Amino acid sequence: MGTRIFSGIVLGLLAIVFIAHGGMLFFILVLLLGLLALNEFYRMMWPYRPLALAGFVGLPLLLWAAWFRSPGYMLAMVAVTLLLAFLLALTLGPKPGAVVRLAMTMLGVVYIGLGLGHLLLMRRLDHGTALVLTVVFGTWGGDTMAYFTGHWFGSTPMTPRLSPRKTWEGFAGGTIGTILLVVFVSIYTSLGAGQSLVLGVVIAVVGPIGDLFESLLKRDVHVKDTGRAFPGHGGILDRFDALLFATVASYYLITLVFNYALP
Repeated sequence: MGTRIFSGIVLGLLAIVFIAHGGMLFFILVLLLGLLALNEFYRMMWPYRPLALAGFVGLPLLLWAAWFRSPGYMLAMVAVTLLLAFLLALTLGPKPGAVVRLAMTMLGVVYIGLGLGHLLLMRRLDHGTALVLTVVFGTWGGDTMAYFTGHWFGSTPMTPRLSPRKTWEGFAGGTIGTILLVVFVSIYTSLGAGQSLVLGVVIAVVGPIGDLFESLLKRDVHVKDTGRAFPGHGGILDRFDALLFATVASYYLITLVFNYALP
């Protein structure tokens, strides 16, 4: 547990530095994380033989569109990736499993690319630094609170067959922790008290869904951790699973409901 806490503190400090700095440094870091996460995903899903080359070309294009262009361009890059994956599958001939290979290739790009892409989009918004920090630490703080609450008080599994260690008590603790942290951080942002409360609720609900989504993937291929990038936490996907979902939901809440806009 000590290793988990130490690596979590280091990761949190690095996140503050890179998010606050922004610019190309932030984009390059997110791109690197995305490629490493996609590598974890394809290695984990290798029994389904994803067309990795298409994914490793498509993901940078999607993140480029998020940082330098717009959500519409992101959709276009998803289409380009699908076309590239199809062409690769075509060169291999009509072999059994081609549809599954295509589907698994695109799942990795969409799952990781949309999550990190919307993190980049959010950083470009007015007051983007504060918004990204709020979402990132609201998600991670709630995840940490859920872990310790579940460890100490958990007795009622949420999904016994999928993830037996996740409990309703942990979910309750994580929800409270997320909302309190987001409301507290909002003191230093442009969000009002009501907006921060709504944002906290959204993160508290959507984040665990992202966690369960990754658990479903790992359960399907009988994998415990996606990697060893973060001691005590596992791989990149193990640490960013909740954030990949929470970022997308938070971005559209902030832009469509709170009326923040890209420059």
